Amino acid sequence: MNSTKRFLVIAAMLGLAAGLIACSTLTVSTDFDPAANFSQYKTFTVMPLEQFQNNTITADRIRAAITQALQARGLQPASEAADLQIQVFAKLSKETQITSTGTGGYGGWGYRGWGYGGGMSTTTVQDVAVGTLVVDLVDAKTNKPVWRGTASDTIAQNKTGEQKQEALNYAMNQMFAKYPPGGGK
Repeated sequence: MNSTKRFLVIAAMLGLAAGLIACSTLTVSTDFDPAANFSQYKTFTVMPLEQFQNNTITADRIRAAITQALQARGLQPASEAADLQIQVFAKLSKETQITSTGTGGYGGWGYRGWGYGGGMSTTTVQDVAVGTLVVDLVDAKTNKPVWRGTASDTIAQNKTGEQKQEALNYAMNQMFAKYPPGGGK
């Protein structure tokens, strides 16, 4: 294989790898009350997801993802007298996404001396849907928020129900990855 073909094959492979890495646009952030004693919290209840009263399928998926993530961290769901009340807020927005792809040129000697040749570039501009979930953990006794997690990601419209649940589970596990903060204090 000559060097130009080898370069194009390597460039295509790197482009594919970059595309796979860039597929996940999930961003997660958390904050907490440093005075809260997280070791006292053993049970939780997910409050009604009023924003989703017309979409109970989505509400059930969100509730299941939160429940799975909290149970993995030792908390148990409770129907009454829970230590924590889980409040969820959602926001849907659109962001402009600009994607440029190109097949690189090459450098070499031509009939005019050293130069670059070949290469093409395509730029695509599109609006993408971005969903943001905010999860607040509220101390049930004091009614004071003690922890907040936020997860934002692009929303792919062509996912199956199972894929949507997996994406929510992943987002919640990332959000709660360092829960309880400070080692449980």
